[in-house]
Amino acid sequence: MLEFIQEYSYLGLFLILFAEEGGIPLPIPGDIFIATIAALPSTNYLALVATIVAATLCGSTILFTLARFFGHKLILKFGKYIKLTPDKIRKIEGWFEKHGGKTIVIGRLIPGLRIVTPAVAGLFEVPYKTFWLYTTIAAFIWANLYYVIGKFFGNILGKVL
Repeated sequence: MLEFIQEYSYLGLFLILFAEEGGIPLPIPGDIFIATIAALPSTNYLALVATIVAATLCGSTILFTLARFFGHKLILKFGKYIKLTPDKIRKIEGWFEKHGGKTIVIGRLIPGLRIVTPAVAGLFEVPYKTFWLYTTIAAFIWANLYYVIGKFFGNILGKVL
């Protein structure tokens, strides 16, 4: 996959992150690709961050939209089989109304929850504007975090090699 990114540059990174954010499991997490590209001396900070934010919004919107259109109806119909009663669903929806933004940002930053968060937000009908705003904030934080990590290790490797 690294060869793919080297050949296609930011478009390659966009496609890999888009696939991951869209729910396609990849053998290597996108975080590794971001840090690896950031470690390269020729990396353009603005292009990297813009690529990550765009791929995150596009890919996660797919999961969010699918969950929004199909998930809520399914959870109402079949939730009882996993002990999600209509009362519990209403409580979760109320909690999302009150804390949805923070939940999206925190969920998007925790490995393992990053891909699940858009589906849960769609399932409990978080408004699109709220989802996009807080997903953008989380993607910006995520991009900067792994940019710094990549630069740090890139500098160390540059001194060692």
